[in-house]
Amino acid sequence: MPQYRLIAIDLDGTLLDENSRVPPENARAIRQAQLNGAQVALCTGRNYLDAGWYSEQLLAPADWAVTANGADVRPLPQGEPVLFAGLDDAALAALQAVCAAFGTDPCLYTATHMYYGWEFEKFVRTLRETYGHDIFGGQQRENLIFVQTEDAWREVLRCERGRITKAILYHGDTAVVDEMTAALDRTGLFETAPSVMYGGKLKNVEVNSRGVHKGRGLEALAGRLGCGMEGVLALGDSDNDLSMLRMAGLGVAMENALPSVRAAADAVTASNLACGVARAIEKYVLKGM
Repeated sequence: MPQYRLIAIDLDGTLLDENSRVPPENARAIRQAQLNGAQVALCTGRNYLDAGWYSEQLLAPADWAVTANGADVRPLPQGEPVLFAGLDDAALAALQAVCAAFGTDPCLYTATHMYYGWEFEKFVRTLRETYGHDIFGGQQRENLIFVQTEDAWREVLRCERGRITKAILYHGDTAVVDEMTAALDRTGLFETAPSVMYGGKLKNVEVNSRGVHKGRGLEALAGRLGCGMEGVLALGDSDNDLSMLRMAGLGVAMENALPSVRAAADAVTASNLACGVARAIEKYVLKGM
């Protein structure tokens, strides 16, 4: 049995390459770890549907998905949640109030759909046209729902009540994103994780219920597997990975990670473009077996 019985791997900037694909070298190392007794969890801010799509790029499915930053934990390739901690009615009402105050609209996630409005549409278009990056790459288009009116948003909230896992708020002015984040924090209802892109030219904030983060979701899963967090190897690159890197038995940051993330980790591996996931698994899981 390997020392690290659960390998927790972030997707974007960690497992995936610049084209949002799983490099074959990473897939081979993950499969070898599974064959040697380790279980693998894909830990992402994306939803369960996306996690399943990326799991299909591996040589065998990952064992678990910790999605929406820890709000939804369930087995792959399919299964019921072992942990669900989404946004409740009070949190959604507070979120709507912040959006109204700052003239924006939310992007809301469920396990299978993403609902987004005009501001997030601008963000997607800017990424595509200015930076050549399609954040919807790989997602099933019929599960991406563009919500254009207040009445349509009310219908989304009615139909998806109890199933919304997290939100993202965006504004074209990064200073306004900071103000929205502060407003959300003042409510005491949320965990917020700002995401800075392209040297600070773009910024959004991911929003979960208070106390919900990747570390918490992973802790629940590790407890269920009987290994505890000391038996977890976690790999990540962004602020929303900090909790699991700090709580894991071994937290490994990617070389391309933010400086604050590298500083918080126990070790640093190669970048996502140099198959750092494979290098870490080989060094910390497969070496000497």
